[in-house]
Amino acid sequence: MASDIPSSAKEDEESGLGNWENLGYEIFKTKLGEEVFEAKRKTQYQFPSPTFPSVGLSWNTGLLKVGFLAAAYKTTKRGSHKRGVGAAGYAKIVDNPQYPQDNFFRKGRIFEVRLRHANVFFTDDTVADGRSISIKFEDAESGGPFDLICNTGRVGPFCTLPWVTEFGKGTNSGPKAAEEYCYKNPANYLTTVEALRLHPDSYADLRYYTQVSYVYTPEDGRKRLARFRVIPRDLRPETGLLSEEDQKQLWHLIDQRHPDETRSATYLQDEYKKRIKDGEVQYTIQIQIHEWDPEKDSDAFFSVMHYWNNHPWMDFAHVTSATLLSDSDMEKTSFAPNNRPASLDFVKAKSQYDYNSIAHARLHAYNKSRKVRKGKAPDNTIVYMVTVSTSSGRERKEAGTDDDVFITIIGTEGRTRKTQLETTFYDDFEAGDTKVYKVQAEHVGEILMLNIERKGNDNWHVGMIHVVNSLTSEEVEFPCYRWVPNKLTLRSGKAVLPFQETREELRLQRKFEIQQRQEVYTYSTNKTYEGFPGFIGAAEHADLPPDVQFNDLKLHDFKHSADSTKRKYKLAGLLELFDTWDHPNKYVEIYERFADEENLTIVRKVMGAWDKDEEFGRQFLNAINPNQLRRCDKLPANFPVTNAMVQKFMTRDKTLEEEIKDGHVYILSYEALEGIPRMKVKKDVRHTPEPICLLYVRASKELVPIAIQLFQTPGENNPIWTPDDSWGWQLAKMNVKAADAQMHQLNTHLLKTHLIMEGFTVPFFRSLPSVHPVYKLLLPHLRHTMAINTIGRVALVSEGGSVDQTLAVGGGGHVTLMAKMFATFHLVEYDFPAFLKLRGVADTEKLPNYFYRDDGLLMWNAISNFTTGMMSIYYHSDHDVHCDEELQAWIKEVHDKGLKVWPGNEDHGVPVSLHSLHQLQNLLTCLIFNASCQHAAVNFGQLHSYAFAPNYPSALSTPAPTKKGVTFKEFVSALPSKKIAAGAMVTTYILSRFSEEEIWLGQYPDEHFTEEAAKGVMEQFRHELKDVSLKIKERNKTLEFPYEYLLPEMVPNSIAI
Repeated sequence: MASDIPSSAKEDEESGLGNWENLGYEIFKTKLGEEVFEAKRKTQYQFPSPTFPSVGLSWNTGLLKVGFLAAAYKTTKRGSHKRGVGAAGYAKIVDNPQYPQDNFFRKGRIFEVRLRHANVFFTDDTVADGRSISIKFEDAESGGPFDLICNTGRVGPFCTLPWVTEFGKGTNSGPKAAEEYCYKNPANYLTTVEALRLHPDSYADLRYYTQVSYVYTPEDGRKRLARFRVIPRDLRPETGLLSEEDQKQLWHLIDQRHPDETRSATYLQDEYKKRIKDGEVQYTIQIQIHEWDPEKDSDAFFSVMHYWNNHPWMDFAHVTSATLLSDSDMEKTSFAPNNRPASLDFVKAKSQYDYNSIAHARLHAYNKSRKVRKGKAPDNTIVYMVTVSTSSGRERKEAGTDDDVFITIIGTEGRTRKTQLETTFYDDFEAGDTKVYKVQAEHVGEILMLNIERKGNDNWHVGMIHVVNSLTSEEVEFPCYRWVPNKLTLRSGKAVLPFQETREELRLQRKFEIQQRQEVYTYSTNKTYEGFPGFIGAAEHADLPPDVQFNDLKLHDFKHSADSTKRKYKLAGLLELFDTWDHPNKYVEIYERFADEENLTIVRKVMGAWDKDEEFGRQFLNAINPNQLRRCDKLPANFPVTNAMVQKFMTRDKTLEEEIKDGHVYILSYEALEGIPRMKVKKDVRHTPEPICLLYVRASKELVPIAIQLFQTPGENNPIWTPDDSWGWQLAKMNVKAADAQMHQLNTHLLKTHLIMEGFTVPFFRSLPSVHPVYKLLLPHLRHTMAINTIGRVALVSEGGSVDQTLAVGGGGHVTLMAKMFATFHLVEYDFPAFLKLRGVADTEKLPNYFYRDDGLLMWNAISNFTTGMMSIYYHSDHDVHCDEELQAWIKEVHDKGLKVWPGNEDHGVPVSLHSLHQLQNLLTCLIFNASCQHAAVNFGQLHSYAFAPNYPSALSTPAPTKKGVTFKEFVSALPSKKIAAGAMVTTYILSRFSEEEIWLGQYPDEHFTEEAAKGVMEQFRHELKDVSLKIKERNKTLEFPYEYLLPEMVPNSIAI
């Protein structure tokens, strides 16, 4: 129920009242007698019925508004609550709310906050006064989603607008007027005792109540009433409560400083400032909920002077006050009850005597004086030298800005006032500029963070910001390397693990940054790609978060490459010269008219050797799909190759069974293509079989094919082809290459490097803050994944895209195939040495000339040393890994959403949690290797393989042969059409190009790590890569086909094409 008498403190131990009692009613009765007490109590809430209620409401509200403005103009302070102290920090909605929830106040949500403590009426902290706390759920001067305004006292001292005026006169006109006011009715005495606090030890000890009632509409849509209060997190007893003697002489305490008082008039502010500098101040916001029945409930539930007995207080949010605000910033900060979410509202007041008139007046008066308020200039200031580097306009056309830019430096002892960075008669923040600014501001102790605010409509991309404290010579680097929104908080460049944070403020800042990212990095719900790894919810590149979009230079280069390539093809006459092939060599002429010299040299070699068995074998070791090959430990039951069929093609005078046992026989099998639809639109019918191919390592070390079966099920119409079958053998090999093209493009390349990597990338941005060492380490290797994949989903795999135009399994079969391959994907495939062993291809003696393997291991070892060195700086034990909640959240989201195990999938081998430093280091090595080396190995050689269609057709024009005796004409008729071959050449040329501004493995132009130890490990990594390069180049001198795809200087550090 709602009562004008608060229930016993014992009913609410968190109230901090202990055995204290409000004796207002008892003192009133003792003074005037029981009869007068009862009579006045019965009539104290009886109000006249106004003739013109709305006029009276407007008039009384106007009086209050004028009073606030007049006081502000006179003092350049607030109309009330003049004396105060402010701080900034964070609020976190509780994780297990017991009240009905809504989306705004969803569990675990974090807000940046500003809060202010103040005396309600007087400027002297030592006199009896109401005390307050106001909390703005945004670190801003005005506006914001929610302002919570609370005062001491479980009930307020007035409940209608005329009562406000009466209270003001009674308490601001001397002791006699105050005494008369208190004895006018019992409620005046009771609520004045409730409101006042005398000599509290600290603002942080007190309990604060909204007193007004909100209408709260949570997600279930049912309207309820709600009130809030703020209490100390540690539940310390409340101080400053009026003693019995003080309660008996209230009028002598109000605005009356005791003659013997020695404390400063600002002692509460001073104590709070010291408390903040010594550590953080923590509060709990609690909520009361009343199940509102408008038909039955008394209006008293809206009265500020009535308490809700028997309504339990429930934890709502935890607030951490961490850094002091300057007096200037605090005075400019306004708190207004009209800043509130849609789920909170007030009942509209009907007259000046309506209980809801108090809320109405606050809505219209609180925010009016902000513009005339001024803060006191700081007493002691120092100079901070702030160097700001705006990113290059060559890479980002809109990197510079004409907006007004402000900074706030945050330290262990407070924060500076918000200061504009500007130079007279100088155009600041132009693209590519670095400018030094002198900031005169408060000394804030050790520098922790930097707030950047931008006012205007421009964009702005910032590189690095340096701040130097002229007093202590402390220099702090703030890596940014991102687009600056209206407000951005930067941490210093030193990487820190979450459990190493010593301040709650910094722990909450990490969580707030992640929360902000989770709001923009969301998962797609596109049903087309069910069964795929999780990916970003952006339909087009422009829909991506700005920080992961390609820069202007890269986008221009990408578009220019595509346009110029298509023009070249038209100039080459490819699209007009012929419809069908009359000879494979016809394509040589077309390609040579089109190609650039760099690629022409390699492709000419391929054209000259494409039909040789040795070249066929070489390409499965060292061309675009070196991952398909496996050692054959036993012939599959569905591949009935006999010794007699292949004996003559083996060179060691051993049987096939013996050669298999000795590890000289390898196999390619494309059973995954079974059941996958082929492209079939009108006359465009494309073909590829599901072959099995047996390969043999000669004593002379060449790998060559010795038997091919074009379908998985053996039978009379599925002969086994051998090198004795002339054009039938060539056609069988071309069918194998066509099948491999589907697996290379859709499995090895698109799924395994692009899409699965995105399954790690989206959780990465949603789980790790920018100060985390794993974030700093992986960002250069993951930041372009979502951009290129989003472009690819539009240009490559969508309906009518490049896959539909070029591959045999276009038209929807490609989506089915990728989902099928993801269903069996296991993380061991990302572990390069382990996957080599799993495929049985790790033995350099058994399988020589496998340069992809050899160079890949060199690169893997260099990357492994790099990740081990970097992580050892920050993690010192397995326990550290186990305790890193952000790291664990990342891998869990990868497990749950990034690489989700869809129904029917096999387990993908992604752990739910990480348990050891070695496990972490190995995972990071896997990711960096696959984002750089593996992608380079299977992408940048595409033109070399696909340029000459007979070598690597992306689709065939006729079904695979079922009878031997294939003629040259039948071979030629199987070649892909002009249109398909042209499309494959255009696509692979674009995909094989390096960007003009490529960043190679080992290069880190964005300095996210600023520690010398980390920089040393990076430099050692570059030395190792240089050694790898020298070894590969020395080896390549002896090769007809140099293997260069894993030269460190030709391996980009991320997937960007």
